[in-house]
Amino acid sequence: MLSLTGAAGIYLFYEYGFYRLPLADIKKDVFEDITRGYAYTVFYEYFPVYMNNLYEIKEYQEAFSHEKTNFRFVLKDPDGRVILSNYLGEEYLLRRTYQYEDYIVYSDATGRQTGSEIKIYTIDCYVARAMAANDRYKMANRFVELAYKMRYAIIPITALSFIAAIIVFIFLMCCAGRKKGEDRVVPGTMDKIPLDILGLCILIIFYFQLKVITHINVLSEAGMIMLVVICAICDILLALMACMSFATRCKLGGWWKNTVVYRVFSLIRRIVSRTFGIIKYLITNIPLVGKTVLVILAISLIEFISLASVDERNTLALLWFLERLVLVPIILLTAIGLQKLQIAARKMAEGDAGYHVDTRFLFLDLKKHGQNLNSISEGISRAVDERLKSERFKTELITNVSHDIKTPLTSIINYVDLIKKEKIENETLKEYIDVLDRQSTRLKKLTEDLVEASKASTGNIEINWARTEIGVLLAQTVGEYEEKLKDIGIELILKKPEEEVFVMADGRLLWRVFDNLMNNICKYAQPSTRAYINLDIKDRQAVITFRNISKYPLNISSDELLERFVRGDSSRNTEGSGLGLSIAKSLTELQHGKLDLYVDGDLFKIVVSFEII
Repeated sequence: MLSLTGAAGIYLFYEYGFYRLPLADIKKDVFEDITRGYAYTVFYEYFPVYMNNLYEIKEYQEAFSHEKTNFRFVLKDPDGRVILSNYLGEEYLLRRTYQYEDYIVYSDATGRQTGSEIKIYTIDCYVARAMAANDRYKMANRFVELAYKMRYAIIPITALSFIAAIIVFIFLMCCAGRKKGEDRVVPGTMDKIPLDILGLCILIIFYFQLKVITHINVLSEAGMIMLVVICAICDILLALMACMSFATRCKLGGWWKNTVVYRVFSLIRRIVSRTFGIIKYLITNIPLVGKTVLVILAISLIEFISLASVDERNTLALLWFLERLVLVPIILLTAIGLQKLQIAARKMAEGDAGYHVDTRFLFLDLKKHGQNLNSISEGISRAVDERLKSERFKTELITNVSHDIKTPLTSIINYVDLIKKEKIENETLKEYIDVLDRQSTRLKKLTEDLVEASKASTGNIEINWARTEIGVLLAQTVGEYEEKLKDIGIELILKKPEEEVFVMADGRLLWRVFDNLMNNICKYAQPSTRAYINLDIKDRQAVITFRNISKYPLNISSDELLERFVRGDSSRNTEGSGLGLSIAKSLTELQHGKLDLYVDGDLFKIVVSFEII
């Protein structure tokens, strides 16, 4: 309160020139304002009462007597004659002259206006120097003298009071909601009132106070000042209580929830949400065909009502245009949505598991279908990632195990080779050493095949692309195995075109593919039969076909034969790891080729194809 009063006082001091004018000039300005008010009262209140000789004249005579006021005046008519006066020629501090206009209308006995006249009256006003009466002049004189002495002291006092008010305000905000013996914030009675209702009540109190202050006329100036001060104190206390209540609500959290507005909006939101939920449930549980039928029926009903209620052709044309203005965008959005779903389905069918459907502009069942496709895509992507992770783990495991086996295996092979160089007369021991040599070599080959199969399946092999003549490479491979095949009674027949056939591949990896396939023939072909290798050109493709008769019954499918560790010899009487075909297929696919296996009874056929260049 003190800080606000001080701020108001500093503002008034500045407005009345307390910081730039001498005391006498300030008094003149203040006295002139008071004098103007007295002059107004004399002309518009005292003068009409005097002219009409009303009973209130004694009140005004007493009010303007020398005992009651230090205001002196002389009221003159337009001719300069004195009409009213209480001035006796005494000394004065201030003199001012004011003129007022009086508009007079003349009329006859019938009330008809016959003329008008404007009379100008003059009031000479004086302020008695003696200041004998205890009136507004004397109070103003005392206040101005006191204020003039305090004009500079009020500035630091106001500043200190502002600082103190801020400190007290912060302290009260921190203490809001706290009670002795309680560690938590405890709401009071005011804090339980809805915040907007509390604010509205405070505003109503402020409004009624303002109405009372502006319309009350029975109090003296001192009484009016006292009323304003009391109202200001009450307002400050109310505002402080409201701030403390708001601070308590903020500490409790969710202060906005204890408002009538929030409760009303929450109720409306729940009602709207429940209504839309019911509508959504009904629409969701209706099949797509049923929804389409309902939409068509609704459109037809609207068109029928429009045709039945409107006769003018222009109005019908306008309604038709508005209908198309709504239907065309919906149809276009539906078509675009169907196209999006079609593209997404095609992408997924082509193997693009990461394709995502943009569902921003889809609606109803189209949006749900798009979300389902996205869920399928995400599921496929997760499955592929898990599969790749599993394959990487298997590859790392095979590589690590093979590396760990390779070191002791090399030592075994070396020591077996050293033992074979010794002179050993015991024939049984020689047989044992031959078995060790044969099996250690087989284990070494198996280890190398494992590493190669792992690298081939994961694509972790460097490919040196080059223009390769596939006929020459095939002839070289056949030449290496021709003697071996004759020893087991297999006749090899190679057929290839006379012209050169070039493909883009890695010659080293391609030879490895042919070597594995020829080795497979040596192990599993029926002795005393023929094996055929054909090189043909079909549709810009170099097609290499390997055919032979299996010596063992083939009771498994071609897909199973291409898997790792699967052998055509189920009894495993022959040497082999079951990795040759799997390695050949992986290496072929790494070079952008294709390897297919066909089984027809005992006929075993492998077809390898590459694009010619």
